[in-house]
Amino acid sequence: MPAIATLSINDGQATPVAHSFAPVTTDGSRAQWADRSPTIPAGFRTITQEVLPPNGNRTVNKLTWGFMVPVVATVGGVDTVVGYNSAQVILNIRPEATLQERKDLDAYVINTMSNASMKTSVENIEPFY
Repeated sequence: MPAIATLSINDGQATPVAHSFAPVTTDGSRAQWADRSPTIPAGFRTITQEVLPPNGNRTVNKLTWGFMVPVVATVGGVDTVVGYNSAQVILNIRPEATLQERKDLDAYVINTMSNASMKTSVENIEPFY
């Protein structure tokens, strides 16, 4: 089990900037980190992760990552959150999955989001045809 620690995550700028997401909380199944660099607390970027084992209704391990990116603008001279961009990634992993199967799933998710066509779809809000 990994210990919660600060995550260094690059943004998407032409020259990427590393952002530090410091631990906020963990309870053994759910963890949260925040990038506290925005000027107001409501503008802090957050990452969450939750790990749930199988239960009576769910036969798989469920890992959920959430990303919340507030948009801060100056309105009337005051920094204000004017909206949010967000993402959620859900992994459903069979309890019997081998380490290699879990590594493959992880690589597919990471590499899909790095794929040039997928990046174009996200950046330009364009579906595939």
